[in-house]
Amino acid sequence: MRVLVFIALAGLTQAQDLYFREPEKLVRGSHDLGDTRGNYAFNYETEGGILQREQGSRKYEGTDAETQLIQGSVQYNAPDGTPISLSWTADEFGTQVSGSHLPTPPPIPPAIQRALDWLAKQPSTTEEPQQSENFKEKPKKNAVLVKQQFRLPQNRKN
Repeated sequence: MRVLVFIALAGLTQAQDLYFREPEKLVRGSHDLGDTRGNYAFNYETEGGILQREQGSRKYEGTDAETQLIQGSVQYNAPDGTPISLSWTADEFGTQVSGSHLPTPPPIPPAIQRALDWLAKQPSTTEEPQQSENFKEKPKKNAVLVKQQFRLPQNRKN
């Protein structure tokens, strides 16, 4: 029983080092909070080699299509020493993240690529056939309801 308690305490001290580490100290950093319209910028670098930059601005400012644009990047070294670099853009089309270490889809097989290229060269079949001038639909006029009264004939016999 004492051995299990000792092992549990040793495990807790190791886990404590993982989850309760001191945050890395900043070497340099700057921030510009900008205005209330979404314009801002910040960047910082830590002792551990983390470098992050981000800026936000308004896109199409003053129009009905106005939206927020955010661009940023972060660089750091993975625990195994591999350099990691991410960059992102967020706008009306969503968030696009890129990085050399991110997984990519497999290449398209050559036979399928040839078929896709062939299909792209074919004429579209979604267009409606051209109609001659005689058969074009005429614009419809607004209908007007007219109140009519119906009378029975006077000489009707029952």
